[in-house]
Amino acid sequence: MKMIIYYDFEQEKWFHKDSDFSYTFGKNEISLPFSEAKSCLSFSVVKKGNHLGPLIGIVISDSTVKPLLKRRKRSFEQIHQELKSLGGVCVVFTAENVQTNEIHGYVFSDEQKQWIDVKAPLPDIVYNRIKARKDEQTTENQQFFQLLQKNNIPYFNPSFFTKWQLYQILNSNKMLRPYLPATLSVSSPNDVIAMLNKYGHIYMKPNEGYKGKGIFTLQLNHGQHTVVFSSPKHKRTFRNIAALFRLYDLNEYIAQQAIHSDTINGKRYDLRILAHYQNNHFVISGIGIRQSIKQKITTHIPNGGRLIPYEFVKEKIDESLLQHIVNQCGSTLSAHLGLIGEFSLDLGRTPDGHFYIYELNSKPMVFDEPEIQQQGTKNLIRAFHELSGFV
Repeated sequence: MKMIIYYDFEQEKWFHKDSDFSYTFGKNEISLPFSEAKSCLSFSVVKKGNHLGPLIGIVISDSTVKPLLKRRKRSFEQIHQELKSLGGVCVVFTAENVQTNEIHGYVFSDEQKQWIDVKAPLPDIVYNRIKARKDEQTTENQQFFQLLQKNNIPYFNPSFFTKWQLYQILNSNKMLRPYLPATLSVSSPNDVIAMLNKYGHIYMKPNEGYKGKGIFTLQLNHGQHTVVFSSPKHKRTFRNIAALFRLYDLNEYIAQQAIHSDTINGKRYDLRILAHYQNNHFVISGIGIRQSIKQKITTHIPNGGRLIPYEFVKEKIDESLLQHIVNQCGSTLSAHLGLIGEFSLDLGRTPDGHFYIYELNSKPMVFDEPEIQQQGTKNLIRAFHELSGFV
């Protein structure tokens, strides 16, 4: 059952207009007063007994506040809009603006078409959208996560993954091992040499990298006894790996077996999958396809890749197998790291139809396909309701 609650700007208070009943709001079930004030925002919420919600907190980095207020973070507005139909309130805030029993943040006003300052009780659930690893590690954010644990407030996703950490966790699941390229954490030139001698062609990826930044490949040229270095913008030849180590801090890299990818019109492609928690499982919210055009290193659009319709490859894809892989990834990560509410998965497909997991991201970027982003938002809201007890 749904009802309406309100926020009074002048009093900085949440209230309801049902004089016959009393209600609570927020994780600590703070009493929600009755009022007939008129200067207010209104929100549709779910009624669970006398508790109203869910109150969803979206924690962000300080540097995200300015683009948020300039309406450059439309994904948060999409969450707000979806909550209008399903019920709930989302407050966007930074950890610096959290007090013991209260948060100061922003809610979106449809009437004013802008984000408005509010005060709110601690949320029923928190969605971690802090944008950088270094931001998550600040004292304020670490103290905030401790506050959530102290108050038994569920939050996802717990943190960014490193590529080596991710490989180790997924490799612990026997079912997932066949879908993982051979991977090694680099500690010396000998590690790279061993991978090259075994596979001939490898990817080098920054352990804490993102968006394809810093990725390059190495390939043995047996005839000339050299190693060919290729990045999205450069190509050069090295006589030995030690020379490469002098240019790059490869101790911060992983080495990964290069996979022979399937192609469309001679160009390789990858699958980008968006996944969400639902009913103790993980479901696919959408599948996007990215194809390399200007270079063969990555399919990331900023590096010259392009979006192509899923229908171009759909007949080649075993979707039931993909769903099984996605569920195993989500379940395994949750068992090791804590609550995982959403993630994106980059998969390659070989010409004979075998899938390989290239990347898994705990904080997916906005998908360029509107239908995938929309379905992802719907499934995200369902996860909020389920995990906060407002099913």
